[in-house]
Amino acid sequence: MTSPKEPSAQRLPNGPADREALARIVDEDGARDEAENGYFEDANDPQFVAIETAQRRFRSQLRRRLRHRDARRRPEEHPEA
Repeated sequence: MTSPKEPSAQRLPNGPADREALARIVDEDGARDEAENGYFEDANDPQFVAIETAQRRFRSQLRRRLRHRDARRRPEEHPEA
């Protein structure tokens, strides 16, 4: 699968942020680490969630299109007689 967009799509998020894990990390140290608090707040921000979801959808659609394009280019292995 090759496309000019593929390298940038590979850098997009692969899955949603794990909110429960981030919440446990923040709770374990009593919310003293500002970086962890920022990650947790970002993961719960509705605008951030919407953007990240759109990026994951784009990545999935691109991969699906490339897979289908490759399948069309590949000659049939077992042509029906």
